[in-house]
Amino acid sequence: MNTEAIDQSTTVPAAEPGLEQTVSRLAHELSQAHYPNADRAALKRWTPSAPLPLAYYRLWLQHLRTEPPPEQQTLDWMAIVWGLALSGSKAHQAQRALGEALAQSGFAQARLERLLSAPEALRFDFYQSAVRFLAAKSEGCNWTDWALYLLTHDPEKRESLHRRIALGYYRHLPSPSGTEN
Repeated sequence: MNTEAIDQSTTVPAAEPGLEQTVSRLAHELSQAHYPNADRAALKRWTPSAPLPLAYYRLWLQHLRTEPPPEQQTLDWMAIVWGLALSGSKAHQAQRALGEALAQSGFAQARLERLLSAPEALRFDFYQSAVRFLAAKSEGCNWTDWALYLLTHDPEKRESLHRRIALGYYRHLPSPSGTEN
């Protein structure tokens, strides 16, 4: 069986046109030495209950030189920007699927279950926890997967994404050391 072909299907997300490019541009800009530290810090401090920092709008309009996403997606995109700012300059690794990064970093299966089965009201909380976990371990991944996690609201598309993340996770989960707990 050719596992290389199977693994490839989990590393290339089925994203809407332009999503991968937008995520890459955001990650690149936030990792630049010239990007203002004060803006990066403001983005990291953001919480969903707080107003959006002006640094969010500056990032889109002055640094990326493009309009921000539609208003109904603002909180999801702010969450993506928050995660990229928190995760540091090596956060976005286009060739490393989210499931792979979670598995290789030691993210617990029970946490993955909660992340992928979270009801809409709790998705951001589990996202935030997982992003903090990966950031603490200095683990990067394809942030397009995270963008899809937050931006996908259609149940069928969401289930397809969850399947891809879970498959990537279990394909890259280190094998047990032979001892049972």
